Amino acid sequence: MTLKRTVYFLSLIIGIVFIALGVLPAIFAYPFSDEPNSGPASFWELILIISYEQWILFLIVGLILSLFNVLQLRKI
Repeated sequence: MTLKRTVYFLSLIIGIVFIALGVLPAIFAYPFSDEPNSGPASFWELILIISYEQWILFLIVGLILSLFNVLQLRKI
């Protein structure tokens, strides 16, 4: 029984992380650089670029994981 609860809790945490990634574009500006062959200057800029490109996917998957796991945790 505790293993099942642990799996649900970890899925909830992953859902919350996905929701946070989906919300990042609403909080932070896109890391723009007009130099040729420019890319992300840091790991944070890479995360922002990925979150700008996939924000709707992150939000949908995060909400599904979170809502499903909250409902499952109430049953246990």
